[in-house]
Amino acid sequence: MVEFKTPYEFIEELIEMIEKTRKRKKLRQSDLCARASLSIATYQKFLYHKKISLVALVQILYALDMTSNLEGLIAYEEIQTLDDIRAASQKESLPKRIRK
Repeated sequence: MVEFKTPYEFIEELIEMIEKTRKRKKLRQSDLCARASLSIATYQKFLYHKKISLVALVQILYALDMTSNLEGLIAYEEIQTLDDIRAASQKESLPKRIRK
């Protein structure tokens, strides 16, 4: 059975990964914040309240040389074969506007 994580659990794992990397690189929180151009308050809000902007998160990942972790966020399915192209053309096209 596939186990799905809640957003909160996902963020906790992300924080754990970032903190392990920071400690492995022997950086203090203040050093990381200086590299990422963030205030310590912003970083601690992320650690303790699990709240951060996407820009700030990307800055942290860049500061820790963890940019490979961002690739999954921007990955998209690429059509590989002629059968894939045919299957894609038969699918419904996405609406240009979603109205409620």
